[in-house]
Amino acid sequence: MLVVLSILWGSAFTLVEVVLEEAPPLTLVAGRLTGAFLFLGGAFLISGRSIPRDMASWRAFVFLGVVNNVFPFILLTWGQDRIDSSQAAILVASMPLSTVILAHFWINEKLTIDRALGVLVGFGGVFVLVGGDLRDLTGSGTLGQFAVIAGAVGYSTGTVFARRYLQNADIIVTATGQTMVGAAIMIPVALAIDTPFDLSVSAKTALAWAALGIFPSGVAYLIFFRLVRQVSATQASMVTYLIPITAILLGVFVLDETVSSSSFGGLALIIFGIWVVNGGWSWVSPRFRQRTVAVPEPVIAEEPDG
Repeated sequence: MLVVLSILWGSAFTLVEVVLEEAPPLTLVAGRLTGAFLFLGGAFLISGRSIPRDMASWRAFVFLGVVNNVFPFILLTWGQDRIDSSQAAILVASMPLSTVILAHFWINEKLTIDRALGVLVGFGGVFVLVGGDLRDLTGSGTLGQFAVIAGAVGYSTGTVFARRYLQNADIIVTATGQTMVGAAIMIPVALAIDTPFDLSVSAKTALAWAALGIFPSGVAYLIFFRLVRQVSATQASMVTYLIPITAILLGVFVLDETVSSSSFGGLALIIFGIWVVNGGWSWVSPRFRQRTVAVPEPVIAEEPDG
């Protein structure tokens, strides 16, 4: 499930790159959320579910719609309009750092030494994956980079919130509710600011736009909410360490980007970090202790009498 989610979210960066060639950022986000809502709304109707009537559910929809959809989608799309897709995906991998901190104080997921080590090792792998160089942070792309990192914090907040308050919530209802709120916010915003009335897109862009709404948004959020119910918020956020791999591979084959030789070292560190955060180190340590061989005490021969 973790790998499937990383592939879906990793593909979003390539799809956004394609759509941005013909559509402005706010309009892109509005279309993405509308597509996600139509897909999830269809699943909602087919499954025969009913619309929640309690205020607690709607407060959750509004909060997630803003923090988990509108806020990160706008920031990531706006940032990606200024930096390339691979770099944006790598910066999103900072999400577990903010998730660990929020989870420690909000839902009492203690920041153990092993977990902190795993997060740091994984984040180190992200830097190695891009050659240890996030390019010139003082250049024109700086605001775009910070926008992507801020968007990742939005994802962290949504993840911890879902883990804390939505353990027993219906997955389809929650995903549909948040995208409905997000689309309701973004459609008038895009119409007022971008004024996309004369927008004309090619078949390629329209297909990428539809795929962006259905797969990395609609399907991915169904998987995401299921994952959050099964593992800790920190473990769920580790999916972002795999996103750069998908984004870079798609960048090579779809966007003609190049990959450095350091990618293999970065991949190894990322996988190791995920393994440690998910308890791998605690699984190995006792086995090393069990295999410790006791050294027999030396036998001292008795001296003969006389």
